[in-house]
Amino acid sequence: MSTITYPPIRDCVNSLGIPVDNLSLQQGTDRIIDMAKTRDGKSRLVSTLNVDFLVNSLGYAFTRPRHPEVLTVLRTSDMVTADGFPIIWLSKIMGKPLQQRVAGSDLTPLLAQRAADEGLSLFLMGGAEGVAAAAAESLQKANPALKIAGTCAPFISTDGAALVDFAANDAQVLQAINSSGADILLVGLGNPKQELWFNRNRHRLEVPVAIGVGGTFEFIIGSVKRAPQWMQQLNLEWLFRITQDPQRLWRRYAVGLFKLGILTAPLIYYRMKQELLYRGSVDDKRPRIRWNSVWSSLNQSLAVLRLPSLVTAAYLEELVTSLQREQSGTALRLLDFSLVKHIHFSGQQEFSRLAQLLQDPQNDISILGMSKRVKRQLAACRIMDILGEDGNGDTLSTLSYTPQASRQQETGCKSYVMSQTTLIFLSGRVNGDGLNALGFMECLQHATRDRTCILDLRNVTLLESTAIAELYPLMAQQQESRRGAIMISGADANARQMFRMTGLGEQVLFIDDQTFLACIAAEGQEYE
Repeated sequence: MSTITYPPIRDCVNSLGIPVDNLSLQQGTDRIIDMAKTRDGKSRLVSTLNVDFLVNSLGYAFTRPRHPEVLTVLRTSDMVTADGFPIIWLSKIMGKPLQQRVAGSDLTPLLAQRAADEGLSLFLMGGAEGVAAAAAESLQKANPALKIAGTCAPFISTDGAALVDFAANDAQVLQAINSSGADILLVGLGNPKQELWFNRNRHRLEVPVAIGVGGTFEFIIGSVKRAPQWMQQLNLEWLFRITQDPQRLWRRYAVGLFKLGILTAPLIYYRMKQELLYRGSVDDKRPRIRWNSVWSSLNQSLAVLRLPSLVTAAYLEELVTSLQREQSGTALRLLDFSLVKHIHFSGQQEFSRLAQLLQDPQNDISILGMSKRVKRQLAACRIMDILGEDGNGDTLSTLSYTPQASRQQETGCKSYVMSQTTLIFLSGRVNGDGLNALGFMECLQHATRDRTCILDLRNVTLLESTAIAELYPLMAQQQESRRGAIMISGADANARQMFRMTGLGEQVLFIDDQTFLACIAAEGQEYE
């Protein structure tokens, strides 16, 4: 049994939010063979991405895909190849050209040859009745040592009423595949049906790797002709295919390329802007990641990183490595984007990796200060929908958590003292008696002598008028004397209404989460 741990660190190009592996045909075949040898109970998916597949998964809205499930399958595939010249062209716009087109029709014959040499078996699924069996016979004729575990041509539906009974409908074909002991499954259902079928049955498949090969079986048996070699080399295979079936394919290619043009127009704009403003600005030296340590204790630490104005691929790669190295449940990381003006196109895939780290609930990493123009660039690259609109939640929720917050009748308090700012998080039902029992007012008065104080109410279930009566005199005094300041963050509609109802809200300075995090980002001592 192979001891290969998959996946390796993938060299990918971000293609409108989809990571396409930068592999040659030979390298792609080698990786699939490695997957097939890795029998660890996990079934892996290889997707072959073409224009039709790409535009049908994405929508024109930057944050709302046309088919969210298909897009997620593509983003989480264990390997994605470029099946079409437009995908290669798109990679050039992104500043990192892919090595080679790796189409399913080219991959399958080479894979059959390697499988025969390695003693691995293939299972062919899909196509019209008898097509998969004929393709298997053709592959075996070309490679006598090739093991064919089985073939089938089931009727598969991924929408409509048939979807309701998919488990029962798929049971027979799954039984055939699993009982065959196949090492590699070739699924020729066409996209996105083949990927959706795999996704809904991933946990029930026992084959180590499945590959979506579209109409490859028809190419193998010769029922559909491939373009001459010279047309393939000139990236004109699409033109040859149109001549073979003009009534069906001209509309498909025309519409697909039109949609791709709309999707890539913003990318071309930002790429031209990069060439005009940032040409020659990329430093090839290893970047230095310099954090600011805001505080560190036995239970928790917080560090802030202020990113440079031009964020390169090398910088992002070093940053992701730094975050992964310091990964800890008590380590909070805050990324300050306030200086960032542009993210270099060659670093878009690395930024996708960063976005995934940000979305991982096990990591306490948040962002602040991202400008609208940077957000627009990331949205055009289809990364913003991975990142999400709000990058503040994890850090603030972790900082503000107190055990008392779960007991709604008690007043809880948690504080962090920094060089210029004191953070105080209240929780539970907050009233005057609760604050006095904690000795809160004496501590607050001391904290505001020489520094700003941020009083956070996001975990307060009820702010009573008696608590406001205790807080207000000191807040008004500090504002009048201009010695320190007390600001309120995390106040929900009920808390703000209580300040208004008591008639004591005029002197209160409410701040949003971005301002709160900006105060934290200004703190600390630098380290690498």
